[in-house]
Amino acid sequence: MTSSNGIIKSVQKSLKILKHIMNSPEEVSLSELEKKFGYNSSTIHHLLKTLMEEGFISQNKVTKKYDIGPEFLYYWFGSKRPEKYFNRVLPLLKKCVDITGETTNLFIRDEDEAVCVIGSESRQTLKAFLMIGRRIPLPCTAVGKVFLAYMGQQQAIKIIQRVGLKKYMPGTITDLQTLLDELRKTRELGYAIEREEYEEMITAVGVPIFDKNRNVISVVSTIIPTIRANNKKINTVILTLTDVSKKISDILENVFY
Repeated sequence: MTSSNGIIKSVQKSLKILKHIMNSPEEVSLSELEKKFGYNSSTIHHLLKTLMEEGFISQNKVTKKYDIGPEFLYYWFGSKRPEKYFNRVLPLLKKCVDITGETTNLFIRDEDEAVCVIGSESRQTLKAFLMIGRRIPLPCTAVGKVFLAYMGQQQAIKIIQRVGLKKYMPGTITDLQTLLDELRKTRELGYAIEREEYEEMITAVGVPIFDKNRNVISVVSTIIPTIRANNKKINTVILTLTDVSKKISDILENVFY
């Protein structure tokens, strides 16, 4: 319906709801929106459904509350607020730290790099520090290997050739076929391991997070000081991340394209 001044009321209502969700520090409930705007529940429900269909908002399947959607992912990242979008998985990352004792992060891919968007830091004195917004290369990190392993091989080769196989450490893989074999192994095992390939004294494990179409949308990674990265520790990390990754996938699978 269009008013006499040319304003489309339904669009105006949708934008008011959207702005409220964007500016809210927490997820927003249906009852909160009813109280805030005075619209009836049926109207709000249909407006929310439309905004979800277009990717502007998402619904937490556990709390049934609403938050920003994938259309705003890079907007919030650019504003240094990616944690708002991923906060719903933070308890699971903290659980990983409780079990393994090591810093655990969630990464997304931005073109030829992986970007840390949220995480939980180890409480040990010797630890990997949490660095939100940090960018890392794909070919020589556990996180990057997961992203490369689950895309088409030709796409992976194009990225590898574009960024090059720079030798960061003595253990960095600089041969294309060796790296492709490593990526095949990653797909078969369901996880990637990096042993001082990018940074000295750092060992990391990465496990994929899938959407409902089995596309990798992010990677959960635990970073271990190499001095503690014995086989028992690595096996504990792999089992923990594998279990938690399924739960994170359940949370995030419907909020990405």
